Amino acid sequence: MNPNKRTIAELHQELPSLVDKKMGILIQDLADDAEPHSPALLERPLAKWEITEDEEHLRLYFNPCQFIAIPIQNGPVVFSQEDDCIRMVARDDRGQLAYHISFGN
Repeated sequence: MNPNKRTIAELHQELPSLVDKKMGILIQDLADDAEPHSPALLERPLAKWEITEDEEHLRLYFNPCQFIAIPIQNGPVVFSQEDDCIRMVARDDRGQLAYHISFGN
C-alpha cells in the first residue's frame, strides 16, 4: 500500500470518533521569509469531515457550510494523544505551512 493510501485509511479510522469535539486550530507559516509572530488560535466544533474526491485535502467542517481544508498529500499527517486531547499535525511542504489541530471536549 502506498503511503498516501495508508494516510487516507488512517484518517478514516481516526476522525469519526472526533465529530462533535471542540477543535483548536493553529496554522503556522514555515517559510524562511515568514513574519515572526504567533498564529491566532481558532476554536470551532467539528461538525463533520470529508476527504476530497481527489484525496488532496481533508475538510473539517465547523457547520454544514464552513470548513477548513487541510492538504494531506504534500506532507505527513501525524496523530498523537496528549493529556486531554488528540492532536493532529499536518504539514504542507509545498505551501510551507503546518496545521496544528487539537480535538478535545
